[in-house]
Amino acid sequence: MEVYKKGIKIFGVVIFLPVAFLAFLFIFNKYQVKPTEQETIELKRFYKSAINIKTTEDIIYLQNYTISTISHKSNGIGERSIIKILNDKYGYCFDRSLILQKVMLLNGIEIRPVLLFSNPFNEKTAILDLFSKNIQTHNIFEFYWKDKWYVMRTNQHMYYLVTLNEYLTNQDLFKTEPRYVRYLNNRNGRFLSPSWIPDIY
Repeated sequence: MEVYKKGIKIFGVVIFLPVAFLAFLFIFNKYQVKPTEQETIELKRFYKSAINIKTTEDIIYLQNYTISTISHKSNGIGERSIIKILNDKYGYCFDRSLILQKVMLLNGIEIRPVLLFSNPFNEKTAILDLFSKNIQTHNIFEFYWKDKWYVMRTNQHMYYLVTLNEYLTNQDLFKTEPRYVRYLNNRNGRFLSPSWIPDIY
């Protein structure tokens, strides 16, 4: 009986620790992704009055402006600085995504990141491919608007709002059908400080 009880306790600890760690990451990164005072100043300078979201048309205009103004070009590696990206006016999908996420948060709009990934060498993408170096990835996020979750595109102009399922049905970025992980922005944690923990929020 004592051995049984000890086994139950060990099993409980083994289950509890990973869950507690994920919960800590989620809460910590939720705080980290919020715009700082300096980021808020730069975002308002960059978007001017367009930063204030009142209607669906405002969201589409803001997204289109971001895609048109932030050129698709590498802005270096390492932890992301949206202030640098705004000043340089270039970055990849994950750079645009992080900027737009912060704009949504400034407007009190709830967000959740979505990491898309696909294995171009197989007919189907497996969930374990997420840990492979040979996958293609794309960074988008969802935002909660008028009682529904919609996708924020980060590489193409938006003309109307679509759900994640609608987006995936009509996506043309991957040759094979992609998989996705909600609440994960980046696998290696380089978007939010510190860089040694995954960007889960």
